Amino acid sequence: MDAMAEAAVWFWLPAVLMPLGLWISLSSKEAMGRALGRCLVLLGFVGVVLTPWTVPSSPSSEAGHLLGFIVGPSALLLVGLYLIAFSGNVPVGRLPKSDRRLGVGATMIGVVWFTGMHWGDFTPTLNGEVNRYWLVFLPTFLLLMTCLCSGAALCLRVIGVQRSTESNMLWFVSGFVFLLLVLGMTIDGHAVDSASFRYHLWLAGSDLLGTAVGLSISILVFGLVIYWHERGLPEPQSVKPPTDEELNFVANIVAANLGGAEDE
Repeated sequence: MDAMAEAAVWFWLPAVLMPLGLWISLSSKEAMGRALGRCLVLLGFVGVVLTPWTVPSSPSSEAGHLLGFIVGPSALLLVGLYLIAFSGNVPVGRLPKSDRRLGVGATMIGVVWFTGMHWGDFTPTLNGEVNRYWLVFLPTFLLLMTCLCSGAALCLRVIGVQRSTESNMLWFVSGFVFLLLVLGMTIDGHAVDSASFRYHLWLAGSDLLGTAVGLSISILVFGLVIYWHERGLPEPQSVKPPTDEELNFVANIVAANLGGAEDE
């Protein structure tokens, strides 16, 4: 089996199983279907993580290698932010207020974990070299996280009702992550120097800015198309008033269905 076939079988096939299993799990109404979807997601995830051993010669194995490194802190961050967001004044799915501290702790542990992966002795390395996807992931992740946390904190402050505590927590997380960005640009990491971090940070900023501009243009074009389409539609014709025969017909139906409980 050549290198392309090995990559297709051991990397791309498991990578396809994850969104396929997620779709089956969310769309199925039966318990067996949801269980099958979860099994496909787990099987695909394990297959992708094992690519450094199944297809070590393929460049795609670096993606599975990075995924295995970041799944732990990423899960902590997601759980922590969820606990922070739903332990306050929410109309549905409200969690106990004690979960707020647990959420803050999980979020900080996740951020410190990522920090240790940059400045500590466990930077993702493969075959003696830093994983190239890690060089792209960390600056993009930190920049995106500080933007999302600050945006969510602002929305909670402006739109939310009695959500000042959660907003302050998100402001704190955003400021802490921004501090990590500044430190990464000025202090060398264990395996990545500050110059390389700054270079990839500028690339990440340009990517995120381009994505934001592209989404804004797409929404604007979509709105303009809907506007011009509805503007070109003819005025709706006025409906003629009901005739006496139609009014009598409706009155007979209403009269026949009133007072049903009394008739019993």
